[in-house]
Amino acid sequence: MTTFKIRFIWGLMPAFALAAAGAQPPQNAGNFDPAVEAVQPSSSLSANATQAFPLTTFSAFGTSLAQTGHFAELGWSEEQFNAFLDGMRAAFQGKGYPMDPAAQRFAFEMSRRIGDVVAREKRQAVVWIPNQKGQAGKYFKEMQKRLSLQVADSGLGYNVQPGQNGIRPRPGDTIVLTCHATAANGVTKLAQLSCERLQIKMEGMLPGLMEGLRMMTVGSQAVFVLPPNLTFSDGQWPEGVERDSPLVYWVTLHNVFAAETQP
Repeated sequence: MTTFKIRFIWGLMPAFALAAAGAQPPQNAGNFDPAVEAVQPSSSLSANATQAFPLTTFSAFGTSLAQTGHFAELGWSEEQFNAFLDGMRAAFQGKGYPMDPAAQRFAFEMSRRIGDVVAREKRQAVVWIPNQKGQAGKYFKEMQKRLSLQVADSGLGYNVQPGQNGIRPRPGDTIVLTCHATAANGVTKLAQLSCERLQIKMEGMLPGLMEGLRMMTVGSQAVFVLPPNLTFSDGQWPEGVERDSPLVYWVTLHNVFAAETQP
């Protein structure tokens, strides 16, 4: 992790700064007082300058922080997460809660858990080397083993779990889905390709996702590995997404509105 990221996390979330800085367990929790370098706001991003950004960008930024912090893997309850948000809000208002000995011990424990998650992701990551001879075959073989995939004639890798009923989406239908996308390694999150309960017509999906969704029923979950020819192919690739590389999608299908029932 770069020095910038370390300082950024220290400034925003003290509970996660220990992991970023590689801190050691406190020998005496009562005297544990890590030195924190203050992060000064940039003069180029004044309060007025932030008005140029829509609220959705702030939401996306919050999503990015949550993903970087691996909140979903920490095992918190909804009540515990809300308490964490209360602390963030209090700090934003200049009335932060004190880091007492119990909070310091908790910060170290969360740092340890995050370190374990990051280490596990590194071990599980599948390496994709663009343009390497035979790379595609090797990559899909590794992903088949890791994700228990089947491979369609089109090259789509899929693992679809049963849903609540037998309704499958068809071309022309409108669907509601949640999908979380990663780069080819299956670890690097791609927020720009992810969505939460998005309502969209089937024709608005990438070709590989449209093919995979037709295998799903309402309530089912699936993981799809899409080769480049089933995503953006020779067209324009989104910024931050490696061109001509596979993409991995974890998808939940929430609902299907048949074309003939739509107004």
